[in-house]
Amino acid sequence: MKRPETDLHLHLDGSLSMDVVKLLAEQIGYDFKGQDEKESVSAGENCESLADYLKCFELPGQLLQTEEALELAAMDLTERLALQGLIYSEIRFAPQLHIRKGLTGEKAVEAVIRGMKKGLGQSRMKAGILLCAMVNGSDRENEETFELAGSYLGKGVVGADIAGPEGLVPMAHFEPLFKEAYRRDIPFTVHAGECGDYENIGKAVSYGAKRIGHGCAAIRSEACMDLLKREKITLEMCVISNLQTKAVPSIEAHPLKAFYDRGIRVTYNTDNMTVSDTTLEKEAELIKKYMGFTEADLAQMNRYALEAAFLEDAEKEKIIAFFDKNNYNV
Repeated sequence: MKRPETDLHLHLDGSLSMDVVKLLAEQIGYDFKGQDEKESVSAGENCESLADYLKCFELPGQLLQTEEALELAAMDLTERLALQGLIYSEIRFAPQLHIRKGLTGEKAVEAVIRGMKKGLGQSRMKAGILLCAMVNGSDRENEETFELAGSYLGKGVVGADIAGPEGLVPMAHFEPLFKEAYRRDIPFTVHAGECGDYENIGKAVSYGAKRIGHGCAAIRSEACMDLLKREKITLEMCVISNLQTKAVPSIEAHPLKAFYDRGIRVTYNTDNMTVSDTTLEKEAELIKKYMGFTEADLAQMNRYALEAAFLEDAEKEKIIAFFDKNNYNV
């Protein structure tokens, strides 16, 4: 890898390696019915919408229902990220999606933390877990997820998020959840303005979000963009995913460069390495080729990512110092 990089927006269930998919599928006796394993968990070029994209999570949802499966998946993903040369990553997952066979939320979280720590091994990379509530989850499940985030904060978990089909439930419905997290000093990011309205972004910021997952819709509002710049909100953007979900109609229409040029703190991320068939390096090369980003620009976005990381200040200062010392080819 040419540069030290950070991935802030990465879903565990959307980033399973084919080896893990095959092994776990064999363990539960899953029948692919002649379909290619990769096709079962990848959106491909013919993805038509966010709803279509989310269908790729059906099989991972079946596979990740035991402590052993979650630990393996987290360990494997973390190992792969470290081998790619990343210096920091936040891996997110929704505990409430992994309790179909009797697993508790606590056990699911502990399994992922164990796997992440094993995957890090002796590597230089640092990582943390984000716990996702779900737009289409029950209020009680979402409250429990945020309670778990508070309980495991500083023990491998670094914050919380909400994901799922944006717009299915109005953003205002989740205001009490986020305001309680803010009161309890639980850092959180919010999937907003991905395929929904830019007003969701403004609401998320008003609830206390310091980061926004995707945020593409902000390009349609001068006031929203001004808010993001003024409040120094960091956008976790995922170009290939955004193209697949039709959050943007084309690479030329993607707002990443427009936001960057405006002084908004943008970052590039993978979202789902397997569902989107991507890596951080692939995302970087794509935006250099089609958006005109330079290595210096990529370095700046990676620094934005580290500055926005949900890390303790002392740990953050250390990793930023390492980044500044090892910023190659800039």
